[in-house]
Amino acid sequence: MKHFSIHSQNNFSIRIKQLLLLMLLFTQIEFASAQSLQNKNSLPNITDQETIFIHSNTTTFLTGETLYFKLYCLNPLNNKTSLISKIAYVELIDSEKKSLQKNKIYLDKGIGTGDYFIPTTLKTGNYKVVAYTKWMLNNVNSQKYEIDIFIVNPFQTQEPNDNITFDITNPAKSNAIQTTNSNIANDKRIDFAFDKESYYTREKVSLKLKHLTETIEKGNYSVSIRKTDQIPTLQQLTATEFAKKTTENYVNTPNSLNYIPEIRSELITGSLTSKNNRDIANKSIALSLPGKEYVLKIVKTNTQGKFAFLLDQFPNFPNAILQVIDENRNDYTVNLDPFPKFDVASLQFTSKLNLSPELKNDIEERSTASQIQNAYYQIKKDSLVTEAVMNPFFTTIEKSYVLDDYTRFPTLKENIVEIIVELYYRRNNGKYQLFIRNNQKDLQIFGPPLVLVDGLLIQDPSDLFEYNMANVNKVSLITEPYVYGPNLYGGLISFETKNNEFSENYAKKYLKTMELQRPNPEKVYNNPDYSSGNKLQRIPDYRYQLLWKPDIKLNTKEENLSFYTSDIKGNFEVVLEGFTENGHPVYVSKNITVK
Repeated sequence: MKHFSIHSQNNFSIRIKQLLLLMLLFTQIEFASAQSLQNKNSLPNITDQETIFIHSNTTTFLTGETLYFKLYCLNPLNNKTSLISKIAYVELIDSEKKSLQKNKIYLDKGIGTGDYFIPTTLKTGNYKVVAYTKWMLNNVNSQKYEIDIFIVNPFQTQEPNDNITFDITNPAKSNAIQTTNSNIANDKRIDFAFDKESYYTREKVSLKLKHLTETIEKGNYSVSIRKTDQIPTLQQLTATEFAKKTTENYVNTPNSLNYIPEIRSELITGSLTSKNNRDIANKSIALSLPGKEYVLKIVKTNTQGKFAFLLDQFPNFPNAILQVIDENRNDYTVNLDPFPKFDVASLQFTSKLNLSPELKNDIEERSTASQIQNAYYQIKKDSLVTEAVMNPFFTTIEKSYVLDDYTRFPTLKENIVEIIVELYYRRNNGKYQLFIRNNQKDLQIFGPPLVLVDGLLIQDPSDLFEYNMANVNKVSLITEPYVYGPNLYGGLISFETKNNEFSENYAKKYLKTMELQRPNPEKVYNNPDYSSGNKLQRIPDYRYQLLWKPDIKLNTKEENLSFYTSDIKGNFEVVLEGFTENGHPVYVSKNITVK
């Protein structure tokens, strides 16, 4: 026994030394990470710039319709996709220069997509869609991009002053530039062809995309197929025209650093304030997005009390809980920074729309079609791209107790005594404390463990001693010293409840509960299938937008697309647009007829 005791002590000493080395290394890494936001070597070159090209499925909308858009974050020197920013911002702004809607968009190698349902609360008038990144806002001369759009609300009575002349005679003041349908601007790099020139309603259409060059120029493109009518629209700046304009107007101006660029992922920033003049530097702040697949981030403030969280794309949960990890946590207030502020002062609303009596029939037909489509929304709705399954950060080294595998006990005390042998508790001044031990050592020497319930960090374990353990599905443990964020813990305890609803009923003054605006989730847009055996024969189809496919790569010599026409007859415009990987713009436009 004496030999075994000496051997155990030696192992313990070795493990302590290893842990101290780990802590030293971790401290150095954390310090480097904390300094990286201010270290110019971790940021893009101060002269590196980016711009955004955005195009939509059309420029005139009725309320109840959907605006689809795709954006390209580009290097203005060569129009290749920029790898600087991972998040873009898109705003809808009215003619009074008021921002009505702000969206975040994920950028995958400079490419992002999104949509915006036009609500009936918007008035008929002129609007703009603007797009930018935080890095662009650091440069006063960066080429932020905007689209002029018109919105018609047929459900609101229009004042006489609203019937104004449709005027695009001064394109220099806006992006209202007329273009003609052609394949010339594309420099004949890519073309497409249909199997027929005209189709019947609900007939399958086959579209073949093909490279015209000997080599395959990979890129990223979109295809939009939409009905044309007599309601005036503004022709958008094509990719080709945008590329030329960007190159001609490029000004190499160094950036400032008013906004931290989102180089790695979505950035949530803020600051800490104290009610009682307590020190706000070097304080740990936890952010939880609770749930079955939860997110937990812990960071420390800098000397000014500022902090920054990096959030991954998945899971895309919006409900957040923030807290200061401190004995005096009630004396602090966590403040998150608002959305970046886009300067609307330079926006000019020069394009005019005339709602003449001749347009009444077209407006009524489109409005009726939109209402019918929206009435069958549950059948025709778009679907979200399946999120990657995110496991808790500790799953590879955990030990789990699924409580249904044992005799059920109603309290945490009983479960600790009868089932979870690695746990023990102490009571001090009326408060319970939890600790972990293994067969070699007691982890209390490293401090209390990190305690989580559905991903929510629990600072006072006493709250769990009154919780009904019948609601708990599983308890997971790490029975070794555990480093997470900037802190060292004496192990980890994670409680997973059956319905993942613990945070909804857990109220503490120091918890800041709020809804974060997360980037729009990626969608798979609805494309009905009228092949034999389908169940859609009795469902009306009044789509004006036959197809919106924003994710075309065209990595092979030819690629086939197919879709079905709707119950709407008339002429439809087909537009292929985008950029090759080498920065060459592509724009092809043709027409088909549905009879």
